[in-house]
Amino acid sequence: MLKKYWLTLASVILATNVAMANDYQVMFETMTCDGETGFATAKISEIYKVESADCYAPDGSGKLKKILVKSPNGTFHIFTLTAKEAKYVMKEMQEYMHARKRALENSETIIFHRE
Repeated sequence: MLKKYWLTLASVILATNVAMANDYQVMFETMTCDGETGFATAKISEIYKVESADCYAPDGSGKLKKILVKSPNGTFHIFTLTAKEAKYVMKEMQEYMHARKRALENSETIIFHRE
């Protein structure tokens, strides 16, 4: 009975860690080449690439960046944003990866990542 309890508890803890690791999202402000603004959210694990866009910000702040976010069906959503906002997204990604690394190094928790 006690063994079954510990196995169930371990399963719940592992499932919680998997959900937390896969659900971490970053929100960012978007800007089109025409200057229209909005916002979007993306799971950190689904951000594929950050690169230069083909246009400049209408306010003269420089070239816009684009973020490619992989969708579950294998296509990509492309968001354009300012260079400042792209740096923020990359910083969030780095902090997330460092936190995952520390969690793996400092605990005996097993994190499964399913594709």
